[in-house]
Amino acid sequence: MTPEPPAEQPSEPSPITPLTALRVDEEGRLTYMGQDGQRYVIVGDAELLAQLIRDQGTASEPEPPPESTDQP
Repeated sequence: MTPEPPAEQPSEPSPITPLTALRVDEEGRLTYMGQDGQRYVIVGDAELLAQLIRDQGTASEPEPPPESTDQP
């Protein structure tokens, strides 16, 4: 019995360098324009994007300083 050759793994696409800032399109998707002239979708779900923005807002709020336990 001859062993089967390993299955070929699909190659990952080459990274595309962004040429523009991130933009939310008319459909609520987070996108950018690549150096190849095509627009790429980073987050394609408008509800997910809104949740990410809300989460980022709460994550970037400074934490209150710890309470001091020193007593005079």
